[in-house]
Parts: sequence; structure tokens; C-alpha cells
Amino acid sequence: MQFKTVNELVMVSQKTIEIVKSTAPFLKKSGKQITTRMYEIMFENHPEVKEKFNMSAQTDGSQPIKLATAVYSYASQIDNLSALKSMVEVIALRHVQVQILPQEYPIVGESLLQAMKDVLGQAATEEVMAAWTEAYQALSEVFIKREDQIYEEQELI
Repeated sequence: MQFKTVNELVMVSQKTIEIVKSTAPFLKKSGKQITTRMYEIMFENHPEVKEKFNMSAQTDGSQPIKLATAVYSYASQIDNLSALKSMVEVIALRHVQVQILPQEYPIVGESLLQAMKDVLGQAATEEVMAAWTEAYQALSEVFIKREDQIYEEQELI
């Protein structure tokens, strides 16, 4: 797996990179609040995905913390995706293990973006939300492609 930048993998504007990077300090501070809210939204609106999550990790807060760390890492390194290679690999392997499907990424994205709006409040301008929508779509494509590769590799074994 070779990562360069998100721009080279999918079309992400320089403006999006700048906006997403500018949100990194807030994500570092309030990431767990955002991801906790994201899971609340997702499980309420899409209870069918709940079975793919370790609910004890939800209850003890470890899953929202892990996701918050990943979102912060992405925001701070969006212009250097190769720095996230090991994190992407670990997450992709876990997704394959629990059989996350490509069509489930929009559910997570919709929930994450709504949680960002809820927590950011007025700071969740149209420009910030548009940048995060673009950034999330780019990252989900990275995961979907890598997970497809893992599924193919497993079939060969």
C-alpha cells in the first residue's frame, strides 16, 4: 500500500486541506465529545449497524476516544497521508474483521458531520462542513480501497 497525499488519491482541494487542518486544535480538545455524539446519532438513526460495534467499548468510552484520535490525526495530517499509513492499516484490518461494507461509510459520515455541527455550533459554518464532507469522502475512499485489497488478499490464501 502506497500513500502519498489525499490530493493524489482523490481530488481534494487545497482550500479543503487548509480548512480541515485549521479544525485540528478543536478536534484535539473536543474530539471525544464529537465522536460520542456521532455514535449516539448513528445508533439512533441506523440501529442495524450497531451489531458491528463492540458495545462494551462504547460504554467504557474507549471506542469514541479511538475514533477521536483517528479523526484528529487525519485533520492534522490530511496533507501527508503517508504519515497515517499504519493507522489506516490497523483500522482497515479491523473493518474487514467485522465486515464493514462500503455502503456503510455514508452512514458514519452523515453521523460524524451531524455530530460536528452539534458540537461546533456556530463554528460549523457552511465552508467548514463542506470541507469536512469532502475530506470524509476522500478518507472513506482510502479505506474502501484498502479493505477491498485485504478482502482480495484473503481470498488468495
